[in-house]
Amino acid sequence: MIAAAVPDLPAGESPDLILVPATPAERIASIKLNSVAWKGPLDVETYIEREDHLMQQRLTRDGLTCWILVDRNEPVGGRTILSSCESYRKKALMAHDGQVEDVATHGVGSVYCRPEFRGKGYAKRMFEELRLKLDTWEMEEESRRKSLFTVLFSDIGKKFYAQFGWRPFLSSHMSLPAMESAVDGGDVTRDLFAKDVQQTVCSEAVLAKLRDQMRVASLKSSKAKIAILPDFDHFVWHWAREEFFAEKLLPERSPPVVKGAGNDQARVYCAWNRNFGETPEDNVLYILRWVYDDPTSPAEEQAMIKAMASILRRAQHEAHEWNMSKVEFWNPTPLLQKAMTLVDPKAELVHREKDSIASLRWTGSEDGLSEDVEWWLNEKYAWC
Repeated sequence: MIAAAVPDLPAGESPDLILVPATPAERIASIKLNSVAWKGPLDVETYIEREDHLMQQRLTRDGLTCWILVDRNEPVGGRTILSSCESYRKKALMAHDGQVEDVATHGVGSVYCRPEFRGKGYAKRMFEELRLKLDTWEMEEESRRKSLFTVLFSDIGKKFYAQFGWRPFLSSHMSLPAMESAVDGGDVTRDLFAKDVQQTVCSEAVLAKLRDQMRVASLKSSKAKIAILPDFDHFVWHWAREEFFAEKLLPERSPPVVKGAGNDQARVYCAWNRNFGETPEDNVLYILRWVYDDPTSPAEEQAMIKAMASILRRAQHEAHEWNMSKVEFWNPTPLLQKAMTLVDPKAELVHREKDSIASLRWTGSEDGLSEDVEWWLNEKYAWC
């Protein structure tokens, strides 16, 4: 049974529709439905296994909710899933007026509406309901009792989600082809394993520096500054994803253990993961996060750019080793753009218009904060 539309009222506007957390069985049913869009090279059963594996990671173990749009008149256990999505509770930072707060937020992903139900307004209704629920969902223990913002990454352009408040933010990237690069005997770039990433990319010292930078910036501008906390759990989640694919698709190989690269002299580090797609062209080594200090002199800047270029060449080599088509990272800074030019003078900055559009819904103004917000660290690690 599907909610009957009131005469002259679109199906998606029926008063009988509600958005609810799925039962465990309904969650599996929704995964089977959206597998058509999201399973990649996996079969359906392996895709379900992957989703269960990811749900057990520290990042999502206690904060993942599968939402389904259903008819309130249908019994639990027999409800027709009209549209579905997931929300992921995340730690975040928010700075304003010289203060930095630890806050909680939600990322939204796995948005899906069955083909036979498209064009009826069900996805629209789901997001009208979701934006209200997420404001206070699982926020009982937070000091503000609500989320000030939520994020999603749109694969259907910039307009649909914007009508519900998820405004598109900067969504650019640069990429390099995978390449079996030669090793420079004088290069001091080193591979980073998981424990190295924990020490160099998301250590307490690095996070403390981020907090201080946001605090200082908030004194110079009235705009609130927010960032998804780049803690170790984020990287472990991405690595769990790549390791699952590697085990299932390349059982003859050892698991991928090199998780990034760095240069201790220049204090430049990055963490990456390997994304396995449906075709070889879809295989991408994504740099999830870069960490480095601002240079204090022209000479230091040049040394840093050279170090970044060497790290990028190491990433190209790693991509080649794992049959990735390219290396890609999001929203490069001017320094990183200069490093890219050293590696490939023809590399271009691409502004995405359809896929992975970083989108943020800000409700902080309702709490007396600024009307607008700055999104810090809009990098691939925050993708969900």
